[in-house]
Amino acid sequence: MATFRYKTRGTSSPQGKSRVFFCCHPEDFKTYFSEIVDSILKVVNCAIWYQKDLQQTLDEEQLETDLGQMQLIVVPVTTKLLTRQNFAMDTVFPFAQKHHIPVLPLLQERGLQELFGRRFGDIQFLDKLNQDPTAIPYEEKLEKYLESVLTGDELAARVREAFHAYIFLSYRKMDRKYALELMRQIHTIEECQSVAIWYDEYLTLGENFNQEIEAALKKSELFALVVTPNLFNKDNYVMTIEYPMARKFQKPIFPAEVTKTDAGELKKYYTDIPNAIDAHDNAALSQYLVEMMQRLGVRENQSTPEHNYLMGMAYLSGIDVEVDSKRGY
Repeated sequence: MATFRYKTRGTSSPQGKSRVFFCCHPEDFKTYFSEIVDSILKVVNCAIWYQKDLQQTLDEEQLETDLGQMQLIVVPVTTKLLTRQNFAMDTVFPFAQKHHIPVLPLLQERGLQELFGRRFGDIQFLDKLNQDPTAIPYEEKLEKYLESVLTGDELAARVREAFHAYIFLSYRKMDRKYALELMRQIHTIEECQSVAIWYDEYLTLGENFNQEIEAALKKSELFALVVTPNLFNKDNYVMTIEYPMARKFQKPIFPAEVTKTDAGELKKYYTDIPNAIDAHDNAALSQYLVEMMQRLGVRENQSTPEHNYLMGMAYLSGIDVEVDSKRGY
């Protein structure tokens, strides 16, 4: 997510955590960001994403790829947000409505209810300044709401234990769109629906995440590689670190060609790489993965109520799989 930054508890990785997107009027960011983010992280161990450049607008493809993976949109509501043109109201909120992503509006000023209704419709809000002594306190409402929408640590641990196998997905950062498409395609295969896919979705070069990559590779049964011409760029992390590490650990290599790529060049830069499989050939892709799962001794899908529930939560929350609400439900 090159366009976004994140904040988590301490300096922990966002990998596998529920995804929350914070947006506001640009002039409100300094006033409300830290206070709201800290109050959320106090309740839920999640990753809260926000824009690096508050004036930047995202194209439809970026929205589909990045915002589409969020479980919740949090918006501090002010007069500026409701009365001036801004990215939060003009782009993020309509996108969230279209894609059925929950939105949590947090009123920060008194007397905004009528104007709020005109802009947000019938969406329920939390009013921090409500002084009704008979009302449930703001902090308690916030806690109950977050716990109902986001996945906690205990449930996430149960979900991870329910997966039958892990695939390590390697790709160049500029190919993240293709990586998400390949994940969805893999999970359309019945035998692979309970297979988790580890991918460094939000990590960027420059961070010290070699140990995390190594640990993920060790526990994975298969190394899947998103094959595009971008793999040939010199000194990229896939070429210098991930692929050699996969070979060192003797992981089966699964190259999936998502865009036309020179096979000779691929073998030149990636020693002993098998022939790539056309990711758009559903039959070939399915046959390869089913046979590979059988060879690796991956147990067949279960259909117990508990297992199905945990897999549903995995797809709804994006726990080691892509967010796919339809499949989750």
